[in-house]
Amino acid sequence: MRDNPMVVPTGFVTIAAWLMPLLAVMPALALTPQPAAAQENWLDKAANQTIATFDGTDAGGQEESKQDRRGKVIVRRIKPQAKSDWNTDPTALPYFFYQIRERTQGRFPVYLDNEGIELTGDEIFEHPIIYFTSHFPFLFGDDERDNLKKFLARGGTLLLDDCTGSGPFTDAVPVNVQRIIPGAELKLMLKDTKDFGGLFDLVYHLEGMPTLKEQFMQPFQAALLNGRPAILVCPNDYGCYWEVSSPPTALNPLGNAAHSETTPTAQKGREEVYQLSINWLFYALTH
Repeated sequence: MRDNPMVVPTGFVTIAAWLMPLLAVMPALALTPQPAAAQENWLDKAANQTIATFDGTDAGGQEESKQDRRGKVIVRRIKPQAKSDWNTDPTALPYFFYQIRERTQGRFPVYLDNEGIELTGDEIFEHPIIYFTSHFPFLFGDDERDNLKKFLARGGTLLLDDCTGSGPFTDAVPVNVQRIIPGAELKLMLKDTKDFGGLFDLVYHLEGMPTLKEQFMQPFQAALLNGRPAILVCPNDYGCYWEVSSPPTALNPLGNAAHSETTPTAQKGREEVYQLSINWLFYALTH
């Protein structure tokens, strides 16, 4: 649990206020597959779409953009000052949220905002989780670092996702972590480690990391702040596994992956990524 609930502007709920409804919804995620009628309903809708690509605009419905954001989970991308393709995999977060919505039959309150936010302003304090992915190495500026320190101290969580999979982005992580949390150790988040076992068993029960190509099967890492995992590092390019190049259909409920990996093995690994990612989201919101 967070010792320091996020202090957010009027109109947004604190992290403490999130916990009861989140925990109440968690069993719904772990349920067996939805009834056939419910499955057919959304699969039929997906199968009848005529668009050639899926950009997430249908994930919340047209009315969703008109609704108040209060009481909904929002994961925002950050747009750093350093050179980066921070907006790579543009359908990643939309489709991840789409999957959450369908698996909970709309009972998990999510709101999609795929625009990038800068680290130097106050906007980051309105969100419990911020997300950064890129192919490039990076270095947060001094003003970005100082604001991140405040964000994490107030209970926020930063997820770093290497868009190449254990590449130059990951190589730059330790330096940035030390600038934000001096002296912090990056700990491997393994299933058999008592402190992190919940990542694998919180909603879905997983034996370990998703079965992918070896390069993309590295364990998550965590940097602790006051005993809380404040910075989570994914070396495995999960954004690319969330992303989708064409919408789901009745015969292909996950849709086609970003790089057109449609084999049963690839789709199985992608399903495991969604499961671990949903676990991660609940983990980040409750620790």
